[in-house]
Amino acid sequence: MLKRIFYFIAIALFFGLIYNTYELYTFKKARNKFVAEKGLTTMNSLKNQVDTILIQIVNEGTKLAKDFGSNTYTENQILSILKTSSKKITALQGITACYEPYAFSKDKKLYCPYYNKGTNSTIQVGKSYDYTDKTLEGTAWYTDIRDQGAKWVEPYYAKAAKDWYIDYGIPFYHQTGPNKGKVKGTITMSFVTSGFKNLILSLSLGKTGYGIITSKEGTYLSHPVNDYIGKIDIKTISNSLENETLKFAYQNLQAGKAGNVEFQSANGQDTELFFYDKIPSNNWGIGLSFSKNELLGNNSNLNKRYIKLALLLSAFFLMMIAIYFNKDYLDRQEIWQLSILATILLIFNICLIGYLQHTGSRKINTTESPVISDLASLSSFVNQQETRLENLKQPKKTSVPTGIFIERMAFENSYNVNISGTIWQKYPLELVDKVKIGFRLPQTSPFAEASFIEETYRKEIKGISGTDDYLLVGWDFRVTLQQYLNYTNFPFDKRHINLEISPIDYEDHLIFTPDLASYEFTNPTKKPGLNPKIKVSGNNIMKSYFNYSIASYDTDFGFSDKTLFEEVPTLHFNIELRRILFNTFVTYLIPIFVVLIMMFILLIASGKTNERQGIIEAMAAFFFVLIFSHIDMRREIITADLIYMEYFYFVTYCMIILATWNLITYAKSKVVVFDYNENQLFKAAYFPVFFLCILIITLAKFY
Repeated sequence: MLKRIFYFIAIALFFGLIYNTYELYTFKKARNKFVAEKGLTTMNSLKNQVDTILIQIVNEGTKLAKDFGSNTYTENQILSILKTSSKKITALQGITACYEPYAFSKDKKLYCPYYNKGTNSTIQVGKSYDYTDKTLEGTAWYTDIRDQGAKWVEPYYAKAAKDWYIDYGIPFYHQTGPNKGKVKGTITMSFVTSGFKNLILSLSLGKTGYGIITSKEGTYLSHPVNDYIGKIDIKTISNSLENETLKFAYQNLQAGKAGNVEFQSANGQDTELFFYDKIPSNNWGIGLSFSKNELLGNNSNLNKRYIKLALLLSAFFLMMIAIYFNKDYLDRQEIWQLSILATILLIFNICLIGYLQHTGSRKINTTESPVISDLASLSSFVNQQETRLENLKQPKKTSVPTGIFIERMAFENSYNVNISGTIWQKYPLELVDKVKIGFRLPQTSPFAEASFIEETYRKEIKGISGTDDYLLVGWDFRVTLQQYLNYTNFPFDKRHINLEISPIDYEDHLIFTPDLASYEFTNPTKKPGLNPKIKVSGNNIMKSYFNYSIASYDTDFGFSDKTLFEEVPTLHFNIELRRILFNTFVTYLIPIFVVLIMMFILLIASGKTNERQGIIEAMAAFFFVLIFSHIDMRREIITADLIYMEYFYFVTYCMIILATWNLITYAKSKVVVFDYNENQLFKAAYFPVFFLCILIITLAKFY
């Protein structure tokens, strides 16, 4: 009868294994398919939007060129036409109608009105410089169109408008008179590069996703790093890349090919996808980068499937061993073999769950940005903030590069950490007399002696490679920070230390940005900003990095302007620690397992007897050994919550009670179950029951 039950259970488990293996395969396949489809859909959406805008611009420019060539307009008529046409295309920044010298009027050498739709104003470009002079810098937008015909112009910096522009230019010609057939002037359809940036930001790219657009020559028309636009081409960036996969994608993008690649991110924590294609109407390159983890979410669902598969496999293996014995009853040796095997399988599953929990990444809160480890991720975040402020008609925040180097760090107790080191900031010179220089550390412990900050150096630094000059200010600091750490998963908890750095005055409209240029490495696994000699007892420092949190306050702090404190970005310097499990196991698990083994020896050694006192005394001794170890753990980890490690103690307390009851009952009474093979069933079930309880608790906690 027992054998038949085992056969039935084994068959059910076998089909369960097949189903869950197939389900795991399809789940992983579906995840990859979702990522590919999401990337491709977003790419096509952006490509089509950009292509539609470009076609509209070309068509409207062609119409205007025909009208301006065929007609003679007054100044008021020209301004009216420019306003009307610019409003037809939402993405258009403005339109310029420029004439050749004296082509508009014999009284005016240069006439070139540019209507800026954003400011609803008109600029006479000819008053700033001679746009017809080919030898002058920044005149290609006119002279190239005049000499070469209609085309898209490479990005240029417009002196009059003081911004980077991308133009479609088309010449118009004299239709009558002695100059018939000659160029009369050009129509220039303009939009600033931020037009592409806003279009890309409107897409669902995640917190770290970004897009790029390049001209046919490879010059960046849009990039999260604003300094690249118009100045750097994709070939230069491609040549400097160490990532061969991404380099291959950039080369294909420049060659006008379409496709996608998958590669490890620079911070080593994620897989990135890069999709590339070309815009049909003018063969510009377009690329989109996505974080795979952001698109998929965390790996908890995948881990659950691995755990389920491991549990089914363990149960199936156990059933097969039982069937192998090929008996309706099990003899003494076979019972012990099953007990040992069950114990090993239970320990394996507990260790698997613990390993997945221990090695998994910390979950990023919804109010946190992902890791800021390169200019692309930093610029992407800053651009999103600028776009939000633009939509709310609020003043933009000025970036102040901020760096940190931590010399020493030690935990004072479970929630306070002592940190000392240096913080430096780079203020643009034009801001020095307008803002309060310095920073706040909001997490500082509320004690007078908990904070020491002293300015140690201040110096004006000349900008490099065309960058602006700045004032460098450095401070030495020693602070005690309060951290809101969660110990419920101890020893698999992720201790995450974060140091918030905030401006002194919110009315200064500053945003502190990581000074990535001051670090040799910004990969979190290289631990930038940390003294390599730092050691934290019982922990490994896994990584350090910058990121942001977004917070909204329910008060205006007396400023009478709540918008100052809505969705405020705060710079964080983060340090992630992972416990050294060997230390924890030696400190807390050894006493538990010593007690369990000693009780098991007592079970093995005990026989039928009338003596109860010795049993109770031995169990009481085991209990006190355990309770003192439990108290020591509670002294080290002060928390109001139950922590995972405590369940080992609770289960062991129950095992002490069960073992005491079993020994007393077995010694004094005749119970068939206990008398079978001299209490073998309870002895054989002793460790499997203990580890089964731990497995159930572990599943409830982490599954």
